[in-house]
Amino acid sequence: MGNTAMGKTARLLPLVLTAAALVPLPHHPTTPEPPAQDTSYQEIPLDGPSVQARTEPYGMVGIIWPAGVQGVTAKVRVERDGRWTGWQPLRVEDEHGPDPKDPEGTQPSAPEGIERGGTEPLWVGDATGVQASAVTTAGTTIAGAKMVLIRPGVLSSDAEESAQVETTSGRSPYPMPLMVSRKRWGADERLRAHNGADCVRPKYSSTVLAAFVHHTADRNDYTRTQVPAMVRAMYTYHVRSRGWCDLGYNFLVDRFGRVFEGRYGGAQLPVLGAHTASYNANSFGVALIGNFEQTAPPAAMLESTARVLAWKLDANYRSPQATIVLGGSRLHTVSGHRDTKATACPGTQLYTKLGWLRQRVNALMGGSFATPVYRYARKLGFRNIGQPFWGEHATRTGWATYFATRDVFYSVATGPHSTQGAFRTRYRQLGAGSARLGLPITDTYQVRGGARQKFQRGWLVWDRGDRQVQVVYGRTS
Repeated sequence: MGNTAMGKTARLLPLVLTAAALVPLPHHPTTPEPPAQDTSYQEIPLDGPSVQARTEPYGMVGIIWPAGVQGVTAKVRVERDGRWTGWQPLRVEDEHGPDPKDPEGTQPSAPEGIERGGTEPLWVGDATGVQASAVTTAGTTIAGAKMVLIRPGVLSSDAEESAQVETTSGRSPYPMPLMVSRKRWGADERLRAHNGADCVRPKYSSTVLAAFVHHTADRNDYTRTQVPAMVRAMYTYHVRSRGWCDLGYNFLVDRFGRVFEGRYGGAQLPVLGAHTASYNANSFGVALIGNFEQTAPPAAMLESTARVLAWKLDANYRSPQATIVLGGSRLHTVSGHRDTKATACPGTQLYTKLGWLRQRVNALMGGSFATPVYRYARKLGFRNIGQPFWGEHATRTGWATYFATRDVFYSVATGPHSTQGAFRTRYRQLGAGSARLGLPITDTYQVRGGARQKFQRGWLVWDRGDRQVQVVYGRTS
């Protein structure tokens, strides 16, 4: 893993792409999912140092205030089964969220039109009363502060262990782990339009350089069946309360070792998240659900986190033991949130496990990159083809990696070859790796009057006369 471009170090300027520039890529269903049953969202003004209210049942609570307010101390206690809990501090975390240069939820069409500051949300299960406090360091109240109560409702699939869907498998690179999709945890895709039409389409960075490990600073005693509702509530809080486009994290892992797809846009792609402000571009965020300041994360949780990291880093040819330059700082490829800012995240007990995670990820990846696609890309030269955008993944009949300027394909029958320029665009339009044309068996080559590229069951042909890439089906021998 010592290659300069893809191993020990990498320096890359952030590049944000829109989905329209990337078609065709993995299909993302846009049919809105029905909301969970018995859902609600409520904001209650905090017009004093402490406000208490009896409420309809809710499952998650947080406190928000206008953006720009600093030095906030927040706490909450809730009523469950007719009894009040003790006061619990809420973590005030302004370093989660979008990059300052790419704000979310600030479009003119957004209902509130501004992003808001706030605490991390707290899962309370089933509460019927709340008392909350949010004051400045001087002890004064905060104009415009509100407590947010979210009832995520119940879906029939919440209790289904089969909510994990089968994913890509294969010998190399490290396979995508089992994952609970957005559809299966009940994401209401209509919510992404809440803060403006610009939020509906996902945004992408140019590659994956690093991973940031977080904790949600939530409770550690949740049940298996509560987790989908927790994720739905977190999604609602990030969008409606904080003003973001979507759930901030790219992936979440629960204490039972289950992995959940986070932000919309395709788990295999470098989706621009809102997890580590100023460092979101060219990275992805994995949040462990719970609070790991005093409590160590369970072994199953750490192992599943390692598998997510191994899959994403191996597909993009990144060493988990390397350092990279990101956001102007030199960081480990696998870093904790606190490596970028003065924050407690991901909690001391999880942060001390990062060394173990790097070693475990390296072992899962086999310690080196040796796939035919990677070797061919090195032969072409990473300076020439750019960074991987859609990391190495299985096609219908082989493997592929989409780099900045070329797409490289491999199968045992064809060997490794690439498409580029107008040929790449046309091949993508056909559905790269499609059964009808097959995989490339040559790279593009020049002929009199134009250029050609052979595939298993035909050609792509470009002539100077019409300047269009045409498809010709038939035997290539």
